[in-house]
Amino acid sequence: MKTKIFLTLIWLLCGAAGSDCFAQHGNFYFDMTNVEKANNLRQQSFYMQSDTALYGILNLGSNYYVKETNTYVVGDQGNGRDYQFKSPMMLGVRFDAKVQNPFTAPVKSFTKSYTSYVINEGTDAVIVAMGITKDNVADYRYHVVENDSIETKPWTPVKLEQKYGALQPYGAIGSYLSPGKIVLVEVINIKDYSIRDGIVLDWRPNTKPVVTQIEVNTSNNYFNLNFLKANRGYATRFKDINIPLDFKFPKDSIEKIRIHLKNHESVPYVINMVYWGPKKDEKPDMKGLAYYFLNDYYDVKPESYAEPGKYQIIIQRIGNLPEDQIQRIDFEVLPPPPVTDKKVALKQLIPYTVAALTGVAILFLIYRRQSRAKLHRVAQQKELAVLKLRSIRAQLNPHFMFNALTSIQNLVNKNSLIEANEYLSKFAALTRHALDSSNEEMLSLDDELQVLDDYLQMEQLRFNFKYEIEVSEALNQANIEVPAMLLQPFVENAIKHGIATLGNSGKISIAIFPDKNDLVLSVTDDGKGFENGGKHNGYGIKLSEDRIAILNQLYKDQPVSLTIAPAQPGTVVTIRLSNWI
Repeated sequence: MKTKIFLTLIWLLCGAAGSDCFAQHGNFYFDMTNVEKANNLRQQSFYMQSDTALYGILNLGSNYYVKETNTYVVGDQGNGRDYQFKSPMMLGVRFDAKVQNPFTAPVKSFTKSYTSYVINEGTDAVIVAMGITKDNVADYRYHVVENDSIETKPWTPVKLEQKYGALQPYGAIGSYLSPGKIVLVEVINIKDYSIRDGIVLDWRPNTKPVVTQIEVNTSNNYFNLNFLKANRGYATRFKDINIPLDFKFPKDSIEKIRIHLKNHESVPYVINMVYWGPKKDEKPDMKGLAYYFLNDYYDVKPESYAEPGKYQIIIQRIGNLPEDQIQRIDFEVLPPPPVTDKKVALKQLIPYTVAALTGVAILFLIYRRQSRAKLHRVAQQKELAVLKLRSIRAQLNPHFMFNALTSIQNLVNKNSLIEANEYLSKFAALTRHALDSSNEEMLSLDDELQVLDDYLQMEQLRFNFKYEIEVSEALNQANIEVPAMLLQPFVENAIKHGIATLGNSGKISIAIFPDKNDLVLSVTDDGKGFENGGKHNGYGIKLSEDRIAILNQLYKDQPVSLTIAPAQPGTVVTIRLSNWI
């Protein structure tokens, strides 16, 4: 229906100009609402006009202004429809003739929605407001916002021009070209804010859908597919963090696959599924799952993958796109375990069953006795390791407090009472945290970074250095646990032995990021490095090395490694928590 309406509008507008009215010139697009009078249905359509005949915008059928709705209406008595402009401004945008059907999804702005255009060709865009004339131009302003963050043009009065075959002056909103960026052009009536409209221009070349996570729902559980500890072995290898390379599961074992997508408010997707049967060399069967999809997640229902075989979910922006703009998710449904139909007489089974059960019972008793002895030894070893770990934690806290009190004493000796009071306040909060978490070996990454940030602010009062903490967006800080106060001794060492004498030219950089299934934490300073061997031999560092050794005894499947190496200049400390995420 939309295609028929669109083609009808093109035919009506091109009739007077000749059959090649769009062949040599650019085209203007006007977002409109089509109203079918017979059944009072409304739907979006687009008005298209050659850039040599802009006069046609106000000279098609019977045009009139509806005061109640602040809109102009283009009458089409021949087919019983009205084509209603979105606003009295009658915004339109011009592209070169090579740009075909650039319009996409409306972008919501409070109570209004603005038309968006994806312009892969990188051509410029010219915006006009046919409803702004010499009689009302003083009432309008427009501004330009780039990448939803920078206002490149503040609210500016609208000027008039008369080009592109127009018979009277109209509002000129400007020409725009911002390759790789997204631009919002918004126009308002300063006397009535409800009269406003806008156009979103999207020159971003990469519209490949980004999968933020794949959620799997079973009959009694649900989990993130890339969380190896809980995903039942359904996938073991991934690319781009969340795209599985070996996703497979038995038939009827998954009730729903939910694909979470990065926000794509101005780019509608089409979602298809390909099915090859048990062998991927069979003729594929494709079916559509969703069209003009704008939500941030899509649920793949079990009826879509009911039969064993190989499947592929294809997500892309609407249109013919190169392969690097298409997201593909492969998975395989395995056949259910075979069921035997053989029947054996109960009397024949009884002696074998009794003998088997007796043998199993004897073996079980032997195994249980040996297992109990082994578990007892393991429990003793683990308990000893935990006690050693707590002992080291107990030594770390006084060491930290001693150094902090020394810093406070230095500030008092310098008569820096304001800084000393502020230092004491932060120190009290850190001491409270240390006491509250003294019995907890693990803390969430979020809490650990908060303590570290408080500590850095406290030391910054004394040494006046700069610091930054950078955490990868791919990490869920609230759900990842790390050993408590793992980084603090290394940060303290970097301050005291690295940048303490540098003042505001010193800097500490802390980075936390994933490397496949490992969690990597690094502390970098631009101090004097390994000069005189002082930086590597601090008491806190020695305790931390002992602590890591004991952690490796407790978590053998998740070893922790420590590397301290020179940088140019300074030192970089790297801690790798293997198989941690």
